[in-house]
Amino acid sequence: MARRQTPAYAWPVHLVRPQTGQRLVYLDLNHWISLAKADTGHPTGGPYRPALTAVRDAARSGLYLFPLSLTHYMEMSGIQDPRQRADIAKVMEEVSGFTTLLPHSHIARLEVEAALDQMFATGSPHIADIELLGHGIGHAMGKRGGLHIRSGSVDVTDRTRETWPEGPAAFDLMLANANAHLERSVLRGPTDEEVPDLQANGWDPTVAKRIAEKRAEAERQQAERLDKDPQYWHRLRDVVRVRYITNEIIDTLVQALIDRGRNLDEVATSKESIRAFADSMPSADVYATLVEAAHRNRQKSWSPNDIFDIDALSIAVPYCDVVVTERYASHVLHAAHLPRGMKTEVVPRLKDLTEWLDHQ
Repeated sequence: MARRQTPAYAWPVHLVRPQTGQRLVYLDLNHWISLAKADTGHPTGGPYRPALTAVRDAARSGLYLFPLSLTHYMEMSGIQDPRQRADIAKVMEEVSGFTTLLPHSHIARLEVEAALDQMFATGSPHIADIELLGHGIGHAMGKRGGLHIRSGSVDVTDRTRETWPEGPAAFDLMLANANAHLERSVLRGPTDEEVPDLQANGWDPTVAKRIAEKRAEAERQQAERLDKDPQYWHRLRDVVRVRYITNEIIDTLVQALIDRGRNLDEVATSKESIRAFADSMPSADVYATLVEAAHRNRQKSWSPNDIFDIDALSIAVPYCDVVVTERYASHVLHAAHLPRGMKTEVVPRLKDLTEWLDHQ
């Protein structure tokens, strides 16, 4: 991959990051699995015990946060063994405390707004601030999380708290325990005994993987088109950029332009303007870099896991301080100089994370 200059990123001002100085550490699922093996005494978990100790100490110190993403939940739902899911979820809960990242769809919207502001030298006063970090699956899906008590369509949680027979403190404890149970259940998934009832009520753990498979098939079809029309190989990055805009953010982009009294022609004035616009969005830059690299590997066979990995890294690399991913993705990102440009430490091994923590 050719070396290129770091783009002028349009960091979204309405995406609120932690103000406490805590460092965000993102672990790919395969590394959570390794930590779970160390925690359970699995025969192959021995090499990861130092990392488990280091991660636990870092989390307990309060100086580091280990957020989960929607991708983690989606990947966990695809693990068939309930015992394995439970083991992984146990470590995830202990280390993350169910802290979660905002989903890519919401971050992409804020990046579109910021990129247009940068392009047109405007502001986005109509956009409300959104916290990067939140709690649980609700925040990971971009929704209001947690349990609430309703009477019809009215939220009566506060009223119920004030009139709770044992008092507000007892109500808070009850609700906190119920929320923790809910989050734990969602992350670990059902036991074998719970599956029949859930399936009878429409539960389908294959949804996430089927969606990812559909997107993987779209990339396989794109690879076939590229093979049939090789003139686009030297402009592969442009092809990936345009597909990202049209497949991932076009509705958001059109609405943001309408809000500004602008139109798409003002963004796409030239090839250079499209490139600058797409690359100015940090998550889009990561996404395009990984997709481009995958397509340049002519033997590549796209899988749902590739989609999961790209989605996760497209938000983790720009918005976390440390990302522990797999070796190939780390190589691609460093070859494109993205970690340096985004001031993010990207490493392929838990051992690298342990060494990084030791030097902080």
